[in-house]
Amino acid sequence: MQKNNALDLIALSSSLICAAHCAIFPIVLSFSSLSSLYFLNNPLIEWVFISLGIVFLFTSLWPSYKNNHHKTTPLKIALLGFTFIAIGRLHLTHLWEVSHTVIGATLLAVAHYSNWRLLRIADKQN
Repeated sequence: MQKNNALDLIALSSSLICAAHCAIFPIVLSFSSLSSLYFLNNPLIEWVFISLGIVFLFTSLWPSYKNNHHKTTPLKIALLGFTFIAIGRLHLTHLWEVSHTVIGATLLAVAHYSNWRLLRIADKQN
């Protein structure tokens, strides 16, 4: 159980970093002295965060559901988060991409927080 708790905390942090990166990065780049950070505006970084999210889904949320609390809420929230991220990848406008990606990453963080809470409740009951 401790392994899943740690994975949820890591996944929660990763999702929040992703949301912050997507929300704050365009503002940071607008400052001329920080324009050398443009290399961070790389699709590879975005795909790394998306891949990490999928890895954490299969290493944390799914095993917790199957072996511990049997609640689908974290999985549903994560699915909704990945749906928002996928819709954001359509690149209709920059605002569209950023807003949907930030909402999706935030939902993934909420899913991992929810899973972490359910694991703590299940641990107290056992």
